[in-house]
Amino acid sequence: MTHRSRFEATMKHERCDRPPIDCIAEGQVPERLVRHLGAGSYDEALELLDIDFRHLMHHDFRAPYEKDERGFFTDMWGVRRRPVVNIYGTYDEVEYRPFADISSMDEVEAYPWPSPDLFDFSDIESRCDRIRNKYVVVFGHPGIMDLINGTSFGRGMEQVLVDIALEDPVGLALLEKRQEILLEVAERALRKANGKIDVLWIGDDYGTQNGPLMNIDSWKTVFAPKLRAFIDLGHKYGAKVMLHSCGSNRAHIPHWIDLGLDIYQAVQVEAEGMDAGGLFRDFGRHIVFHGMVGLQSILAHGNPDEVRKETRRIVAASGGSGYILAPTHFLELDTPMGNAVAMFEEGLGR
Repeated sequence: MTHRSRFEATMKHERCDRPPIDCIAEGQVPERLVRHLGAGSYDEALELLDIDFRHLMHHDFRAPYEKDERGFFTDMWGVRRRPVVNIYGTYDEVEYRPFADISSMDEVEAYPWPSPDLFDFSDIESRCDRIRNKYVVVFGHPGIMDLINGTSFGRGMEQVLVDIALEDPVGLALLEKRQEILLEVAERALRKANGKIDVLWIGDDYGTQNGPLMNIDSWKTVFAPKLRAFIDLGHKYGAKVMLHSCGSNRAHIPHWIDLGLDIYQAVQVEAEGMDAGGLFRDFGRHIVFHGMVGLQSILAHGNPDEVRKETRRIVAASGGSGYILAPTHFLELDTPMGNAVAMFEEGLGR
């Protein structure tokens, strides 16, 4: 099978020669994977691993953020970040939250919200053309939509959760502004791509390690219409829609299916109720799962043989259909590259 025919069969829940395989990696991980494989570039590394997907991130289509002499930068929402070094590498941490003291609707309206004009999608169709003759084109990132995490970077997670619980008009207006801007960004990309984006990738983390982040009624009131808007948008332009959502989300899956979601990404098997076997049994005929090889467990702390065994278990649980093999999240700086390669190679049958 080709990369594209394998994906198309998977979306129809048909059996494939092997599961489609996706590689998503954070920060300096692509460089480490290139070195580990002895490849000349990240593209070459993906070729060596026979990865079926190629990603166009929304931030690839705007000017990079300028950093000051300390390495601090301010993103388009006004959130300032600073580099933090730990034993694994460097991450960017929030240093200033511009929404923290916003307390009135007048302040929400007066805030200098970013314009979708910051993004230039004039060449997105040609970039899709270069990929699509062989690979599956994914556009987006968990940071598209991302109403809870994305808003919390500028307001603080505790306050965002209080806003949701109390249905505070100011807090909900901040979510609406983010939704409005990123929905327009996604539509411009899809329109300019002229039907050549296969998967629209969005995100919002609705789960904790032990259960839903909020009660389902609150989720249905505040978030279901917003998720539906992105799903309907992707389908309007012929794209499948993939939702990144960390945590224990079993209770949400039936509602996502009802909304028309195609792919659930970042299936965090370590969280409560998220065992692969049960998810495939109960929902595998109605939605495609992407991930399931545990980033916070086996990939970070196992060895290559253990990773191979777990990968075989998950692929077997899928019954050979409706599954895209990938880590539960982006490969992180604490992921041994030997473990990541063992996962990919097991999926390939090597």
